[in-house]
Amino acid sequence: MDFVLRSRLGQFEPNADVLVDEGGRRVFVYVELAAIEPESLRLSLDGHRLVISGQRQDRRTLPPTRFAQKEIGFGTFIKEVALPAPVRYDDLVAEYGDGMLVITLPIAEIHYLPTSRTELHIIVTRTRP
Repeated sequence: MDFVLRSRLGQFEPNADVLVDEGGRRVFVYVELAAIEPESLRLSLDGHRLVISGQRQDRRTLPPTRFAQKEIGFGTFIKEVALPAPVRYDDLVAEYGDGMLVITLPIAEIHYLPTSRTELHIIVTRTRP
């Protein structure tokens, strides 16, 4: 049996969707992050870019085996998301549940770009049904 490995450059990068509500008041960023501890997540804003970083640890206990296929990435990641509009840095909400990180960012009424990178100290809350 041959080992199958998807080609990847560097570490894994999660998938993301970016949506704007119909009233143009909020941007929603959905990031697919299975098996992540919310405490490992860091968010920062740099102009019109949201940067999400964190770490997924491999906590599986596998019996002595050989991989026939390996696609799930572990380790640190960085995901850069282009925002479609300038956002306010207050009232940001980040929630994580069922493997999905949902970030809600209010759209700024006045176009303002800070002169330096801003790291947000947001507690990502874990949601459970």
